[in-house]
Amino acid sequence: MQKKIELPQNNLYSYSNGTSSSHITSFATVSFDLKMREKVQKIKIKVKEIVKKNIKTPEKLLEYVENAGTKVIKVPYADKILSFVNEEEGFITPKSGFEAFYLNLVLNKKISFKTSEMFVLRDLPLNIYVMSHQFHKWYSYKMRLPGYDETAQENFKRVFEFADADKVKELSYSDIMALKEALRRDLDAIDFVLELSKEQEGSKKTLDKIKSGKKATV
Repeated sequence: MQKKIELPQNNLYSYSNGTSSSHITSFATVSFDLKMREKVQKIKIKVKEIVKKNIKTPEKLLEYVENAGTKVIKVPYADKILSFVNEEEGFITPKSGFEAFYLNLVLNKKISFKTSEMFVLRDLPLNIYVMSHQFHKWYSYKMRLPGYDETAQENFKRVFEFADADKVKELSYSDIMALKEALRRDLDAIDFVLELSKEQEGSKKTLDKIKSGKKATV
């Protein structure tokens, strides 16, 4: 039996909207931003250390995820199952309501209107770069970085709708700040993968590998 991993505890911020909110004063904002950058950098260093140890065995990253208490579900047609709730294979943040009901019914064979965070994917060979992107997002979530609450993630999936000014007006200030954090988390993960791939590959083939890998499987 493998030993369960205990992740470090973090209490950096005091956000009000799940894991997303904001500070009012300029001094508090600057101070918070500096601390957040330090935390993001520490996470990047830690994730890179874990990923590099498993660069040839990306399956070990899923073992790490499971040992930290996050459920990993491998199921045929995972991509099609997830498309009904506008999700892609990989890390899925906690959900409630209909989406949670649907995922629980199809994946867990139970009735519940809430899910915990999980990984959902087909049982196919893993692409290390796409997996690293998802692993970075998962680790950031476990380290309680802002941007992973349900509202932020739902708005993130609809981000291109907000090019319409009327759509933006539907968002509260707190929702806008949460959406910004969700976008930052995705960019953090993308930047991490690009940096990792440059170190490993040293070529311009990185994005093609990521894209082709994502089409195949996480």
